This record gives sequence, structure tokens and C-alpha cells, in this order.
Amino acid sequence: MLPKRTLAALTATVAAGAVTVGVVVASDPVPPDNGAAIKAAIDSSTPKNVILIIGDGMGDSELTIGRYYQNGAKGAPLATEKLPFTGSLLTWNLEYGAGPDYDPGYVPDSAPTATAWSTGKKTGDARLSQGMSTGETVPGSNAGFETTFEIMKSRGKAIGNVATSEITDATPAAPSSHISRRACHGPADTRSLCPAEAKTAIPAGLGSIAEQQVDHLLDVNLGGGKNRYAQDLDGNVGTPETVIDYAVSNGYKVVEDKAALAAYNGPKKVLGLFNGGNMRTKYNPLVAAPTPGAGSETTKCTLQDRGNEPSLLEMTRAAVRKLRNDSDGFFLQVESASIDKRDHASDLCGQIGETEQLDETVAYAMEFQKRNPDTLVIVTADHSHTSQIVSPTQDPPGFYATVETADGAPMRVSYGTGKSAGGQSHTGARVPVAAVGPQASNVMGARDQTDLFHTLIGRP
Repeated sequence: MLPKRTLAALTATVAAGAVTVGVVVASDPVPPDNGAAIKAAIDSSTPKNVILIIGDGMGDSELTIGRYYQNGAKGAPLATEKLPFTGSLLTWNLEYGAGPDYDPGYVPDSAPTATAWSTGKKTGDARLSQGMSTGETVPGSNAGFETTFEIMKSRGKAIGNVATSEITDATPAAPSSHISRRACHGPADTRSLCPAEAKTAIPAGLGSIAEQQVDHLLDVNLGGGKNRYAQDLDGNVGTPETVIDYAVSNGYKVVEDKAALAAYNGPKKVLGLFNGGNMRTKYNPLVAAPTPGAGSETTKCTLQDRGNEPSLLEMTRAAVRKLRNDSDGFFLQVESASIDKRDHASDLCGQIGETEQLDETVAYAMEFQKRNPDTLVIVTADHSHTSQIVSPTQDPPGFYATVETADGAPMRVSYGTGKSAGGQSHTGARVPVAAVGPQASNVMGARDQTDLFHTLIGRP
């Protein structure tokens, strides 16, 4: 882990002009000197509240695609681009083997990357806040993998978890469960795939991700995944008792549409299950294709009917409204999950819409931080992905799509890591991280993803 920068060292870095506050657009004849603003933004105190916003699969390329489509090259910067302190995170994971030393893996999935910032520890693909072993199907040890949620709850803080995926998916599951395989969402999944970790195992395990989320007593848990929570509890197969029933018996109010979420203002903890699987995306799909590609220089993304599902922003607002009542502060993790999922599917418009959802949520978090300066806001990604902007006159191999940006110009995006349109995969490039608030300056520089854990829990 890189050493913590002192205030003096940061001031020296600022004086050297290595970091900027805000964004300089092309029309500015002379970029401003931001040294004074940077000094004023440095705050070494411990934050009362933390809002961590994750763009799943949101590398620099995905951010740039979203910015050009929404605002154009010369238009306003994204909210994410306005955060004062920026850096990058290396996302490598570990490969299973005999141990105790494990080879690095350079193209991780979301489970070990989410585990990295949730625990400060490395692990292997598919594994959530649990140590290594000889293989994915062999459970490791949970010892030493205390998560951000567990630490913050022990300090008396309220805890919130928001995602547009199934709420039991890898990123929201990492701080709220310990399990060897990310596919063990509900009790039935766990009985099949992780039997040694089921609650009915001998000795008893911690159970499925859904059961562990209830056992963690998260104050707010919002997203998709109703079908996982509707599975029968361990030991109750064939009876009507499900994880939803288990949550209700543990003091949760269950809401299933945006009207119920907006209306609820009671004392109970809130479990929002807004879709049987992943929540719907903002835009209808535009799936890349081989030559001549999909879309055109005049193609615009079209809004999808999301029915009664809340947006990412609506869920985040509801979560903050509930969490901020706690006098000891709160810790909230928010994920725009389908930047990644639509990147996998070569769906350019689906991907762009989820980047837009994330950015409007970042703008809201920044406004909250201005009114509550003891709040730390961090925006980052779990791993990078496949989409790349290429010349609109280029005929790239593989799959591509073209849309018209806010500039009125064509933008062509190529997907080149899979042999089928729906088979794109992650890449191993570093990902951006940006922050504002107490200890935000600790994200500066090129760091390992595990370093973020220490900033999230508040350096002493």
C-alpha cells in the first residue's frame, strides 16, 4: 500500500501543478491556476458520512463515451469530472492455486475487485470477501475479511446498499456477505453451488448472499433480485417461508415500486425489490454488429419504459433520506451496474444510459456534500471494459455501433474482446477514481484498489 500523503506533501504537489480542481474546456484561452482551490479543498478530518458510487465496468473509455454523447466534446463536463481530487486504481486479482503465494490475474471480475475496496484484501474471481483456496469450488476462510459495512456498523453508523443489478450481485454483495462463489445469491442457489456454506450445512455456514444481507441488518437495501429473495429458506424447502419473509420477521419494510419507496417514511429498515432480476436500463438497446455496424451518424438513443421501477437517482435520494437521520452518520454504497452488463452485450445505448444515470447521481451526491461538508464522496469503477471510440470512417473488426452525439457529430464505438456480440469481456486497464470531502486527497496518484478501503473507513 502506498504511504499516506501528508498535508505538506500534498501542498508541494499542488504547488507543482500536478492536480486540478474542475475542468478546463477548450474555449478557455489560459487554464486557471487552481493551487489555492486545491489547498482549500484538502481536509484531513475523519468523515461522518461516506457515499461510494460505483460505475460497474466504467473505465475512462466508458466515461468519455458518455460525456461525448450527452454533452459533446466542448460541452459541460460530467459531474464526475468536477470532483477535485482524482487518481487511478490498479484492479488485478489472484489466481487460485496451492498457495500460500498466488499468481496475479490481470483481468478480474467484479467479485474480487469489490472485495478489494470492501476489505482491503485481494482474492480470486467469483469470491466475495473471503480468502483464497485451491479452487473456486473450495471455500476459503472469512477470517481477516471484515468489510466496510461491518466496520461502519460497529461504529454505530447507518448502512445503505443501492444497485441497479440484483442486490445480491457481486458489487453490492461484497460488503454485505462472505461466500466462495458470487452465484450463491439465494438459498436454493447456495444449496446447489455452495452447499458447505449453507445454513443447514454441518457445521452451519453463513448462508446465501440474500440471507447474509438480512443478517447484516442493513438499514437500506435497494435494487433488483426479487427472485433471489423469493427462494425458500434453508431447512424450509416446500414451505412458504422465503428470504422475504425472513426479512420481514427481522424488522424490514418491503417495497416493490417507486411510489412505495417515495412514500415510505417509517422507522423500519427498508428492503426494496423492484425487479425479479436486474433493473431495466434507461435507454432501449442499440447492439453493435459486424460491418456495416449498427446505428448511423444520425442515430439517437431512445428512452425505455421502466414501468414502476425507480431510477438510480430516486433510489439514492430515498436511501440518503432514510440514512441521514442517524446522528452517528452513515455509509452508503451505490452502483450503476449495467454500464458493465450492457458493455458485455455490446449495447451502446444501454451502456450510455447507465453512465448518465450514474452521473446524475454523482451530481446529487455532490450537492449533498456541499450542504454537509463532513461527507466524503468517492466515485470509481470495479474494473475496465471493452468499448473503445474509433474513427467514424473506420471499419473495425468485430462489432461496432454509431450514434450522433450532442455535437451533432458521429461517434463510432467498437467492441472487440468477444467473438459474439453478447460475449464481450472485461479488460485489465486501471480505472479512474475521484473524490471530494474529508480525506478525499487520499485517492490521488496511481494506487492499488485495496488502498481505497482505508480511505473509505477513515484513516486515523
